[in-house]
Amino acid sequence: MNYWDKKLMREQLDKRLTSSLISLLQSDHGWIKLLREALGMSTTQLAKRVGIDQSRISRLENAEIDGDLKLSSLKKIAEGLNMRFVYGFIPQSSLEDLVKEQARKIAQKRMGRVNHTMRLEDQELTMEEKAKAFDDLVLKILVEDSKDFWDQ
Repeated sequence: MNYWDKKLMREQLDKRLTSSLISLLQSDHGWIKLLREALGMSTTQLAKRVGIDQSRISRLENAEIDGDLKLSSLKKIAEGLNMRFVYGFIPQSSLEDLVKEQARKIAQKRMGRVNHTMRLEDQELTMEEKAKAFDDLVLKILVEDSKDFWDQ
């Protein structure tokens, strides 16, 4: 898959990941308790449906808030609530921005070496020339699609 295909894939994923649904997916109080209470279900009732002790439900609700809950436990709870469990990753910025930032880091390293050599040879570029060369290098790095892109 070439750069342009991957770019299109990232843009399509970015649209899906930044939908208004994202804000609905966050709960500071934990989804287990929120959903259980919304359904009018007690911890005892949920425990019975899941096949565990009531005290374990309370511990699971607290563990969820602490971020210390196994995916398998969440799946069992979801089944007890007659729901499907899903999880996902939400990037801090767009996927495209993550890739471009990495390309910029690589370009800065390369430009630093070239700039040092040119300065020693008294052939340093103007600020405008440096900016143009930098932008060209970033695009070149993106299109190259090297295997060590994320190693640098």
